[in-house]
Amino acid sequence: MSKPTKDPKSPPAKSSKNSAGQLKASLAKVAFPLDSEKTAALKWVKLLGNQVGCLKVGLELFVSAGPSVLAKIRDLAPETKIFLDLKLNDIPATMAQATLAAVKHQVDYLTVHAQAGTEALKAVAAVAGPIKLLAVTVLTSLKPEELPELAPAYQEPFQWTLTLAQRALDAGISGLVTSPAEVAVLRAKFGASPFLVVPGIRPTWSEVPSDDQKRIGTPAMAIAAGADLLVVGRPIRMAKDPLQALMDIGQEIRERLFAA
Repeated sequence: MSKPTKDPKSPPAKSSKNSAGQLKASLAKVAFPLDSEKTAALKWVKLLGNQVGCLKVGLELFVSAGPSVLAKIRDLAPETKIFLDLKLNDIPATMAQATLAAVKHQVDYLTVHAQAGTEALKAVAAVAGPIKLLAVTVLTSLKPEELPELAPAYQEPFQWTLTLAQRALDAGISGLVTSPAEVAVLRAKFGASPFLVVPGIRPTWSEVPSDDQKRIGTPAMAIAAGADLLVVGRPIRMAKDPLQALMDIGQEIRERLFAA
């Protein structure tokens, strides 16, 4: 008896469905920064906006294009979260009013500097509403040898990071931005509850000339340490095939997230 042929219209195997679902869940952990002027940024939104979990609007795009760019991004990628990365750092009243303005723009994430102080952090937490606030601890561009000048009370960046993280959490901000080098330390200290956003992600295959980010790590390292959201920009933008680079990063995350 001849072997029955497979119906070409039959659904894919369950393992294939699982793999696709796992990759989608892994890509949801990627935030892509739109670090360019408006025209270029919107091209990136069209290419990657419906693949990643989050699109990050930083100072360059927000200052050059204005708040209207947020609505345009939402039109092009309606299911993708918007991360407004302004790193607010001012007196409490000013930070609170800026946060209220961000609420009106219906963004999903907003960054503030933990160094702004407890009163300012409490002020923004009180008015943030549905926005998930993310307190920036120590920037990834900081080199350890710069620490004595900027924070002489601390010997290592992770010590300063822990202090700033504690300040933010005590003020009611449950999201933290930290370098790959400090993720495991924060998880060990504060457990599973903080939402950890990690920039400075560099896959082993990426080439980023004149890289100003110093405390970096791979996607797999950051996920293994406990990161919730990875900010990955230049390794994707500078790749010959940006979409394939994103898929490769997603696969690396998947292998770590769903390891047997």
